[in-house]
Amino acid sequence: MRPRDDTFEAHRAELERLAYRMLGSLADADDVLQDAYLRWSGAHRSSVRSPRDYLAAVVTRLCIDRRQAIEERKKTYIGQWLPEPLVDPGRDEPARRLETAESVSMALMVVLESLSPFERAAYLLRRIFDFGYDEVADVLGKTEVACRQLVSRAEARIQERRPRFQSRGEDAERLTTTFLEACTTGDMNGLLAVLATDAALYADGGGKALAALAPIHGADRVARFFLGIARKAPENVEIRAVRVNGQPGFLARHEGQVVQVLAFDIVDGRIGTIFAIRNPEKLERVAWTTSSLSDPSSRRSPSPTPP
Repeated sequence: MRPRDDTFEAHRAELERLAYRMLGSLADADDVLQDAYLRWSGAHRSSVRSPRDYLAAVVTRLCIDRRQAIEERKKTYIGQWLPEPLVDPGRDEPARRLETAESVSMALMVVLESLSPFERAAYLLRRIFDFGYDEVADVLGKTEVACRQLVSRAEARIQERRPRFQSRGEDAERLTTTFLEACTTGDMNGLLAVLATDAALYADGGGKALAALAPIHGADRVARFFLGIARKAPENVEIRAVRVNGQPGFLARHEGQVVQVLAFDIVDGRIGTIFAIRNPEKLERVAWTTSSLSDPSSRRSPSPTPP
């Protein structure tokens, strides 16, 4: 067994966060960290002025290379591609693997997928990890002027697709709980009351699980879709309340297997976007939790499987 490297371990959590935000995949992030550790182990430490900067540079460059492989996979991917979710055991518990907050919400992760690898890296290093432009330039091998342009383009694209106002945590939890109750009871008006007029559903089955292949737009269409699903869901589907990428969400389990993660983007007091991850490959690291809803009995799942 390789001896523990205290310097690398001191930066591991930050490196994990960087790799996940760059790749949207915990499996790929783990591979990158393993490669980074090997490079760190073979580095001439006397020439390393800042272990943090050195490791961030290594991880970023490895992620940029790996993004090319991810983009190739996306070209032949069946349906919509969503990032792998970060699921915390309960709504009131801190994240145990990676720190989660608005900076890593599912909505932002989806927007990051629209950036080029260098735009994504420059934005994350500057805005999320507070690197100076000189440091970003060293990491990316570009000039400071070029890095400022990369960050500016990334921010413009993010601002185009991200809302200006986010609801407080308690509002989000209330809305998502009401959403589930309305699905369970078949309450169309209850669903419309919590959905934004331009609400949208994005589902990722990857061709390995039933899911809507194209986005569904509009409160009425989204509500009817979920009500149709809820009517046909088997009785033994269990639902658990969790946090998904720092936001209130739900897990669904059927016959002992986690089959879906639902994440919500709350905007101006309404549910603006619903993300449904059903691809089993993206659920492999999602564990069933002991944090249950107020009603511990099984509920019909609002699982976005085509009705």
